[in-house]
This record gives sequence, C-alpha cells and structure tokens, in this order.
Amino acid sequence: MIQKMRCRAWLFPLGRQVYRVYDSATLELLGHFLGAMLLCAISVGQAPLITIVMWGAAQGLVLGLRFMGLQSYREAQQHLHLRQVETQLCPYRWGFSYLVGVFLSGLTWGASVFLLNFSDEPAYHAVLVSGIFVLAGSAVVTLGSIFSLYLLFVLPLVLPVAVWLLLNSDPLYNAMALAALIYVFYTFMAAHSLSSSVQTLHDKNQEILATQREILLRLGRAGEYRDSETGEHIQRMSKSCQLLSLQAGLGQTFADKMLYASPMHDVGKIGIADHILLKPGKLSEAERAVMQTHVLIGKNILDGHSCEIMQMASRIAETHHERWDGMGYPYGLAGTEIPLEGRITAICDVFDALTSQRPYKSAWSDARAVAFIREEAGRHFDPVLVGYFLEIIPAIVALRETCSQERDNLGYGNLTTVHPAGLIVPSDSKIFSTADVCA
Repeated sequence: MIQKMRCRAWLFPLGRQVYRVYDSATLELLGHFLGAMLLCAISVGQAPLITIVMWGAAQGLVLGLRFMGLQSYREAQQHLHLRQVETQLCPYRWGFSYLVGVFLSGLTWGASVFLLNFSDEPAYHAVLVSGIFVLAGSAVVTLGSIFSLYLLFVLPLVLPVAVWLLLNSDPLYNAMALAALIYVFYTFMAAHSLSSSVQTLHDKNQEILATQREILLRLGRAGEYRDSETGEHIQRMSKSCQLLSLQAGLGQTFADKMLYASPMHDVGKIGIADHILLKPGKLSEAERAVMQTHVLIGKNILDGHSCEIMQMASRIAETHHERWDGMGYPYGLAGTEIPLEGRITAICDVFDALTSQRPYKSAWSDARAVAFIREEAGRHFDPVLVGYFLEIIPAIVALRETCSQERDNLGYGNLTTVHPAGLIVPSDSKIFSTADVCA
C-alpha cells in the first residue's frame, strides 16, 4: 500500500493539476491532429502509401481514445452525484487514463522511424527528425508542469529516432543523434525544474486558499454567535447553496465559491446592538430599520478585497434579503437585478431557518417549509432557482443529519448556541430570541 501511494505521488504530484491538464487537453489534441496530418502530407512520395496510411491510422486511433477519455471525464464532472459534491473526481483514475493517452501519443510519434526507413532523401530525414525534436521541446510547455507526463511522452517519442540515427552508417547522423540526446537531456532538466516550481507554487496557493477559507468560516461564525443562529445552520446553509448551484448547472467552481462565501451572509450582525439583536419580542419599526442595516454593515466589512470569494461574500451579505418582487432591502432590487449568489443564498437561508428549532420558535416540518418556498416563488424567490431547489430537497434534508454527525465528531454534542459573552448555552435555553426567522 505504501509503495502504491508513493508511486501515485510520483505520477501525480498535484491532484488538481490533472484537472487543469484535462481542461486544456482540447487544444493539445487539435495540435496533435494537425501535426500528424502535416507529417503524413510531407511523407507522400517518401514512403509507401500503405505505411503512411497505417501510421496516420495509428495516430487517429490514439487521438480517438484520448478524446473519448476527455469526454468521459467532462461528463463525469457534469453528472457528479449531488451527495458527493465534496468528493472530487479521483485524480488517479483520470490521471491514469491521461498518462496512457500521452504515452501512446509519444509511441506513435516515435514510430515515425518506419517512415524514415523507406527514404534515402537527407532533406526528408532532416525535416522529420527536426520536427520530432521540436515536438519534444514544445512538450515542456504543454506537459512539463507534471514531470511524469513529460517523461512518458518524450521517451517513446525520442529514443526510437535517436537509436535510428546512431545505427546509421553516416557519421553526420551519429553526430545528430548525440546532439539530439544532449538536447533532450536539457529539456528534461527544464521540465523537471518547471514541474518543481509548479508544485511549490501550487502548495503555496493551497495554503493561501485554505487560510482564506478558514478566515471566512470563522468570521461567519462570529456573526452567527452574536445572534441565536448555530454553527450547524452555517454548515447546512452553505452546503445547500453549493448543492443548489450545482443543480442549476453553474459549475463546480462557482458552487465551491458559494460553499465558502455564503457563511458570511449575516456577518453584519456584528454591528447590531444587543438590545435589538437579542430582543425577545417583536421589533418596532425603528428597530427593524436598524436591524436591516446589517446587510450594509456586512458589505462594508467584506468589500474592497481582491479575493474572488471575498467579493462574492460581500455581494451575498449585501443582497440576500432582496426579493424577486422588489419588496426586499436594502435597495429594493427586483428579478435578475439581484446578484445570482444573493438569490441562491436567500432560498437556502430561509429554508434552513424555517426547519430549524430556535429558542424563540419551533422548527417547521419539511413539508410546511417546502410549501412556503413553493408559494413564494416569483414573489420572494427566483422561480427558476426554486424549481431547481425543489428537485434536491432529499439531499438538502439529508444535510441535517450529516452536519449533526460532523458536529458530534468535533465533541460539541448538543451545545448549539453561544452567548455573546462567550458562554455556551444548551439548545433548549430561553436566553435568546429575535424578531423573526428571516430578519
């Protein structure tokens, strides 16, 4: 097992890099196709037509296999089961497929020595050999960020041609072979250096992203701790936002940003006075107006940062209380004037708040909350997003048990509410209340 993991670590030093390679694979396959067709055209008259056709057919077969692997990968991305959104596509599975494709590509290019054997024309030899080594050099750019990929492509590409040059009786060809091997050695060094640099950069970027996400999560919890919300609410609501984004076809990248940005939706409550935020009874009009300023406070806290997740969090904090019919706050935006992330958060936040027990209210049944969301489609909520939300209700409801188990694993048990002064209060305590669920 340890040896297997070490082998995987060598083949795939960067898990996410496999996905990046797949994302740029279309252009690489196009270049492969054009290069193969050009070599076939140059070889006409230099080698038997049947040999050229067989060589071209081998190239076409490899391209077809690689294209099928690319399509399979992309379909898997699009149809990843909603309950597994946090489980990325296994980089080893898809990386292995890509490694095989790259190796076969190098092998078919290396098979061009069969074309060389049928011609005595030095000019043809020079064109084909120089093309092979230009291909080896350019592969540093396309594959060099993962050294194992570069090796598996270049070795079967270059070695057959180098051996053919060495076995040739002409000393000039022998010298070309030696020069080619020196050239390949330095391209190996360049690829290894590039791969190491990319790995280091990736590791640093991951550290920065992890730190940013942790800060966002903790700041979001700080906002909730001032209110009667719980840490589980943040967890469920943010994962609901991720699920809804995926169901709406917005892609994994957008969905992941929603996962980390949505916990900040109520961070502005930090700036609301306790006598309003924690008032046990109904808020007066003046108090409600003050309460509603939490969205602008949240915007001001989060605004002005270059981080994309922070920018999204700022928009969510600012607009998650806007309504589809224009009757929300702070600006009275209507319809698609409301940022998409704000519309998504509004649905998920309200549903989880309705179905959660609070010291000042009982939890609604799932059926009652679903009926409310459906009734408010086109009034409070984006009707299209409501349709997608209703399709994933089983997955949303399942989050309640999942998040509770995760919280228990952390050792919190049933302690769900934290007093502003720092005291942890049991969930059945009456010490907190607010005006209503959606304030």
